[in-house]
Amino acid sequence: MLSKSLLARLEAHRPWHRLAWAAGISPAQLYRITAGVDRPGREDRRIEKLATYLGMTVDECFEDPENQERPRT
Repeated sequence: MLSKSLLARLEAHRPWHRLAWAAGISPAQLYRITAGVDRPGREDRRIEKLATYLGMTVDECFEDPENQERPRT
């Protein structure tokens, strides 16, 4: 799952089409990631490019699975 930190940095860099081109991905790819259509993993080059552009590590772009809230049953 994408981290809140990554989503906050993306939000601060609107308009997203300019962010996407500057980071080296297409606006459509960025939309698919942020809308949840694509669920990239840590090995995804698109996340690596976004992280580099935003000054983050790839690990910072993802929530730690141990710290995620679990649904209550």
